[in-house]
Amino acid sequence: MAQERNVLMGLSVKAMVFHDGKLLLLQKNDIEGRHPWEFPGGGLLFHEDFEVGLRREVQEETGLSIVLEAPAGIWSYQKADGQFLNGVIFTAMADAEQVVVSDEHRAYRWVKPEELSAYRLQESLQQSLKQMKQFSYEKSHALLRGFLDHI
Repeated sequence: MAQERNVLMGLSVKAMVFHDGKLLLLQKNDIEGRHPWEFPGGGLLFHEDFEVGLRREVQEETGLSIVLEAPAGIWSYQKADGQFLNGVIFTAMADAEQVVVSDEHRAYRWVKPEELSAYRLQESLQQSLKQMKQFSYEKSHALLRGFLDHI
């Protein structure tokens, strides 16, 4: 029987940050030199919940304060070191347009919906967006609302 290898699994959060109808993309400053575009976010610290961790990550990576709206999707990614990340993508609104990029990224852009396809997104996020396109948000919201109205 093959021996199982212990691989760490992390939990991560990302934000699709919007301001004036545009979506924020950050260009990754990766060692491989591919520099894909991604959403701000990162790993949660042990004591953090989703909201606290995501606000911290967005602040660290962009200097922006955000208002979280809702979970929008999920994503999974395996890093080169074998660590497997599972994450939740939230929608969020930014309080300003001016971004201060951290060392993790080399550039930022606020993009309109029709401009998104011109940016090479991180592959795992590309897959997540394709999944999100298949979700029936209206149906899910209606089902949830039926129960939430009785709480």
